[in-house]
Order: sequence, then structure tokens, then C-alpha cells
Amino acid sequence: MTSMRPLVIDGVGTIVARELDGKLKYVEDKVTKVGLQLQFDWQGVMGGDSGYAFHYTAGDLQDKVTVEVPRYSPAIADMSQGGTTTRSENVLFEGNEYGLLGANGYTVKDSAKYEGEFVADSDEVYLKDPVTDELKALKRVATAPTDEQYTITADGKINSSEANKGKEIFVTFNWTKAGVETAFDGTRRPTPFKLTHRFELIDDKTGKKVPVQLTIYKALGGGTLDISQERKKANVTTMDVQVMEPDRTSDNPEGHAMTIKFGI
Repeated sequence: MTSMRPLVIDGVGTIVARELDGKLKYVEDKVTKVGLQLQFDWQGVMGGDSGYAFHYTAGDLQDKVTVEVPRYSPAIADMSQGGTTTRSENVLFEGNEYGLLGANGYTVKDSAKYEGEFVADSDEVYLKDPVTDELKALKRVATAPTDEQYTITADGKINSSEANKGKEIFVTFNWTKAGVETAFDGTRRPTPFKLTHRFELIDDKTGKKVPVQLTIYKALGGGTLDISQERKKANVTTMDVQVMEPDRTSDNPEGHAMTIKFGI
């Protein structure tokens, strides 16, 4: 049995995920946290044929692996929740914003802010009551709007009657931009993958770096994919990984579920 000196963490390293046929699926070198909890419980069962008051029986393995990274990744959504990500030149977004009808009206901002394209006829405009905050819908017309109406140009510039100048409005509309969309079906199922986590520890006595590699030969995303946001903080994405029993392969002839290697 090998006894190792105390080791301290020096960075969380790099995660590489591959499909079971070896195709590269995901690489992340900005890892916030990786947690591995190996859990194997014995259960006390009363009675039985052993002749004793109770006997122990092995429970199912309950290994827990959690991966936390400081940004959102469609690949993690795919691995953990069976999401399907597609890239498009016209990803549809919903815009909603408050504004004031000035002397030159009001032009919606989101589409220009994100260099997108305003979608014609997708707009709804409401007058906001300054006392009650009640929203009153205006009707879109082509020209000469009354107090109950508004006009809008192809780039999202809104105008209404002179009586509505200086009043606050609420606008909803759609706009498009090139981007990616990840979709989740109600009957989705993640596909298994191989996960390798490579990082370094520091020998607390000598100060030398110790390479460490955790390999899960057949992992399955599951549990809770936590895609969190908090004001003024980097995005944090958490994935729960389930350890499965793998097939015997050339890189894992013994069929181990996982291995941990230390370069000592």
C-alpha cells in the first residue's frame, strides 16, 4: 500500500469528453470545480436464512460526480440533458422595453444593440398610465395615428399622435440574429460519453507538481443541470454525471468503471 504525503490543489485543470467511439465532444480548460464522491453502503437486513438476527447486504453504488464551469456550454446541455443544439443565421429573440415618445418618436433598442434584425409586424405597443402603471394597448396603423394608435417603421421607429408625446410606452417585439439554439424535448435522453479530468496537485513537502488524471470510461449526464446567473458574477454551469458500467475496450481491457492516476 502506498502512502502519499499531503497534496494541495493548484488549479482545477482541463476536462475532455469524448463519444464512446473516440470522437472529441467537449473540451473545457476553465474548470471551477470537479467533485467525486465514491459511495458504497452496506445495509443491515433483519432476519433471513443466515441464522443471525440480521445480516449485511451490499447496496447499489451511489457514486456522485459534479462538474462546474464558469460559462454556459451547449455541449454540457447535450451531455447532461440530451439537448440538441443548432446554429442558425436567424435565431428568434423576444424584445421588451420601456421608452418615452419624444419629438421624433421612439426607436426600439434591442435589435440594434445586439446587431440583430427587427421582425416586421411582430410589435405591440402599450401606453403606461403614470399613476396606476396600467398598460393600455395602442393599435398599429399605416399612417396618421390617433391617440389610440401608432405607426412603426421597418427598423422599429414608433410614432403616435401629438397628444401622446412625452408619454411612457412599453413595447414588445421580435428580432433575429445569428446564433445557436439548444432545444430540449420532453422525451429526451442523454447519450453516454467518456470523461477525462486532468489536473495538478502540489506535494506539500517538496513543492513538486504531481500530475493527476481521473477517467470515467462510461459516463451519463443526469440529475440536475444547473445553469445559474447572478448579477455581477460570471455564469456558472453545473452538470451531474452518473458513472456507468462500461464495456471492455482496448484502452480499458479490465472494464473498470473509472481510474485515478497519480504521477508519483
